[in-house]
Amino acid sequence: MVVPSRLRTPNPHLGAYYGIVTAAFVSLIVVLAMFEQLGWGESLLAQTMMLVPLALFLLIAIGARTTQATDFFASGRRVPAVYNGFVLAAVAVGGVGFLAYIGTLYFLGFDALAIGLGWTFGIFAAGVLFVPYLRKAGSYTVPSFLGHRFRSRSLRMAASAMQLAPTALLLVAELKIAALIAAFFLPVSFSLGVLLIAALIAAFAILGGMRSLTWTGSAEFLVGAVGLAVVVTTIAILLSNAPAPQLTYGAMFPALQNAEITAGITPLNPGEIAAALPGTAPSPAAKPFLQSFGILGSFDFATLFLCLALGTAALPSLLVRSGVTSSLPEQRRSSAWALLFVAAFVITAPAMAVFAKLIIFRDLALAPSSALPGWLAELSANKLLQTGDANGDGTIGAAELFIGRDGVTLALPSAAGLPYVLTVLMGTAALAVALAAAAAHLFTLGASLAEDLYRVLDRHETLPRIVAAWAAIAATALAAVVFLMIADLDPLKTALLAFAFAGATFFPTLLLAIWWPRCTKWGALAALGAGFAMMLIEVLFGGALGLGLTGLTIPLASLIGAVVALGAGVGVSLYISAPSKMVDDYREVMRDPGGDTIYDRAQMRAAATAAATAAAAEAGP
Repeated sequence: MVVPSRLRTPNPHLGAYYGIVTAAFVSLIVVLAMFEQLGWGESLLAQTMMLVPLALFLLIAIGARTTQATDFFASGRRVPAVYNGFVLAAVAVGGVGFLAYIGTLYFLGFDALAIGLGWTFGIFAAGVLFVPYLRKAGSYTVPSFLGHRFRSRSLRMAASAMQLAPTALLLVAELKIAALIAAFFLPVSFSLGVLLIAALIAAFAILGGMRSLTWTGSAEFLVGAVGLAVVVTTIAILLSNAPAPQLTYGAMFPALQNAEITAGITPLNPGEIAAALPGTAPSPAAKPFLQSFGILGSFDFATLFLCLALGTAALPSLLVRSGVTSSLPEQRRSSAWALLFVAAFVITAPAMAVFAKLIIFRDLALAPSSALPGWLAELSANKLLQTGDANGDGTIGAAELFIGRDGVTLALPSAAGLPYVLTVLMGTAALAVALAAAAAHLFTLGASLAEDLYRVLDRHETLPRIVAAWAAIAATALAAVVFLMIADLDPLKTALLAFAFAGATFFPTLLLAIWWPRCTKWGALAALGAGFAMMLIEVLFGGALGLGLTGLTIPLASLIGAVVALGAGVGVSLYISAPSKMVDDYREVMRDPGGDTIYDRAQMRAAATAAATAAAAEAGP
């Protein structure tokens, strides 16, 4: 007899397996560093450093393949807490965090901390408000949970349709980051990079669904963490003689301020720069790192923080992992691990931005324009920055140094004088985390389309359950590729819009569904529709709802949408008759932390009934 996957215990050798993966990757770094000293070319180093981990990820996905529904949609509900925390952190940060967020810190300094703080608080809020109850419900997707909670197919389909906006936006943002890295280090064009990356993450998702994404995502997280830690710790030792960048970069603030003053960077007031957030095009740094509220005012800082906090807490790609652990306490622990990992990244990212800014402006201040440091020519040749003595004064000032926001992270190792292999290592780390995030968003979209739209509409199940998910995942990947071929988007601003949609649409709906017993299906539908409509108006009419002083209208629209959605959900629920006893009973069971998940118990009852019916039919009259 085949033992159901939910009754199996986690593999006791997981720690050894991933220890081997980590040790192998560290060994690869050491070997390639030796080969660089022996004369290996940059192209060969880059291809080896990137392709070997990619091959490893694919092998893990093949080894984790499955066609069993519980494994495919919930990883068998036996993932240890720390491994689920790995994947949650990788999805929350993603390639956008690795490249765009660190670059934004370089340009905005203190003001950019709203982004990292929003992610961190959002993980905490999700772990307190939503995750335990979604784990007890056991539904495979967030729209499925809403449909089961209120016994409503229409609500389930509406939630699936509205989930498209935040999840699809994050998917294309992460795909673009990954394709840019691939095109920079590997002999492929951006378009071919998009196609290859999409095919790779689709293979991850199709082979084993949530199961393969869990184990490949864990490996991708470890590659990202090792790459980040090696580079930033090495630079910290060079600059401060201590391997603790989070604790030592504060001592460099006086030197950084002097370098900024020498380069001509002076304090700003909100509104002096047209765009609040830096774009993808190379631009000069104009704001001192330590100045608070220089580009973003205090109001805009608060709205950006709250928007990202609500969006992270209600992000479907994160919440869909609420049912993969063996118990509710394990799920709480996985949320705590994710919070720890995200917080560690958030306190490390400012150190990287400080290191980059200090090294770049310190070296420029000491060198005339006729004898610039060698790393500057190298970065210019790689198109990571542009510079020139525009005013003819014999020096390079801040206004004459143009650097791309998404290139700051990749430029840091070269600017610090580190071997090229560490530049490729940073690119590999960013690529690994971007792959983990993109695959998670792709699976969330595909699984919801198959489970919450196709299965609800096709009651005869023309396609088997897993086959429908495969088809939805493949179609979604193809649509993302086509979109990126014709659209030019900014990954950071696209991700911000995605979090804004999630915060306005799903946060108030889940809050009412879980915490307010009087909420009805019509109230939940009204909350979904109102929040989504407010964001749609903001997008279509270009800031019609925005009151921000620096053009950050999307976060404010999201907060307004969340408040309006809460009001609509409460008002409609009070206007409509109270929920039925069946709906109340579901909520009471959901709020009880003990016992099996509601969905699994329902599946077991259905299986027992089917078996009894079959036995009775065989017995005959």
